[in-house]
Amino acid sequence: MRISIWLPFEAAIGALVLTYVLILVLPESSKLEPPDNDDDIRCPAPDDLAEDQQPLLFPDPDSIPITQPLLPHKSSSWYTEILHLLRIPTLRFCFTVFFAAPIALVAKAFVYQHASESFGWEMSTTTWLRVSQAVGASLVTLFALPTLNALLHRRGLQAQRLDLSILRGSFFIAAVGFAVLWQARVSWMLVLALFICGLSEAIQPANQGLATSLIGREYNARFFTTVAVLETIGKLAGGPLQSSLFSIGRREGHGSLGVNFLASSVIFAGLLVLALVVRLKK
Repeated sequence: MRISIWLPFEAAIGALVLTYVLILVLPESSKLEPPDNDDDIRCPAPDDLAEDQQPLLFPDPDSIPITQPLLPHKSSSWYTEILHLLRIPTLRFCFTVFFAAPIALVAKAFVYQHASESFGWEMSTTTWLRVSQAVGASLVTLFALPTLNALLHRRGLQAQRLDLSILRGSFFIAAVGFAVLWQARVSWMLVLALFICGLSEAIQPANQGLATSLIGREYNARFFTTVAVLETIGKLAGGPLQSSLFSIGRREGHGSLGVNFLASSVIFAGLLVLALVVRLKK
């Protein structure tokens, strides 16, 4: 029995429709209803307050506690807000990761073509490479990270230091995985390399967790917009770059030399060096 070529697309569309249905039934998607009793939110009139409770039209600036970085004026441009975020040294590192990691990860899209050209795999059998990577990613997200998080929290490790430690470990694992992919000479090494790369799946959530812990919630909208732009630019730049590197050594009857995998390994090694240099404030 043959499987229809449209089956993956139908499954993807069905999953997308199911996602929209789940979003619609979430409480956050419902309309905001006004309170039943306006008296509950009525502000007291100044005459109803005691003399020592009278509101100050011009409060003393020194008496206002500063718990978060000062926000720019509402009329400030997006450029000013981004510059304000870039003043945080560790956040600059996080932005670098958001831009550089997608460039390196684009290389995984060429693994299946590499297996077909260099090792004679049929495209249908390259599914096992996806399975290998998915197994590695599942082990990290479902078992390793929750266990490590619970263990280190019991020892009193800060969330920021936990995220930074996860980033360092993930960069090292990704660098090793792409290096093995570059040096793969037999088929089983491709499977092993994709499994190792799957173990580095924690890069994005750990980087987001570290970055959001450095800013106030008032900056979240501008922050995630900037992250989306950086990741998009990284993917757009990574496609042509990885394609050009993958074409090195390709000719009739000979597959690629896998230089793009080496480049990805070097990128993650560079990010690891930057992560080792980053110092968090106590």
